[in-house]
Amino acid sequence: MARRTRTSTLSVVLALAAACLLAQLALTPLSAAFLSPRAEQKNVEVPAILGALAALGTSLPAQASYNWVGPLTGSEICNTKPIVWLIYPLCDPVFLVSPIYLFPITLIVFGSLITVLNLLIPATQPDEDLR
Repeated sequence: MARRTRTSTLSVVLALAAACLLAQLALTPLSAAFLSPRAEQKNVEVPAILGALAALGTSLPAQASYNWVGPLTGSEICNTKPIVWLIYPLCDPVFLVSPIYLFPITLIVFGSLITVLNLLIPATQPDEDLR
């Protein structure tokens, strides 16, 4: 008996869904169902070109005055591939402008400076009474 109730309920739900779909298709034209009419576009490529030029323009200052020489420039270790990925800023200092290499360097420098200052200045040490 329970199986029959499920079957009739399912058929009623499917019939109702089909009726709603037919009503939706009958009341709205197919061409404007999901799309709004296209507006005429003028000079679409100008903003795209300006955006591309702005993105490329940020890298120009680093490359414009490129006469930097690193301490390892021209050495054999700068041609050895696995290790050169770690020491690129020493081979070619233009990589110091890249955030991929600059962030770890600044993290190491500032981390070591803060650690040394915390060790040298007693006021930065945690209070023993608060432990």
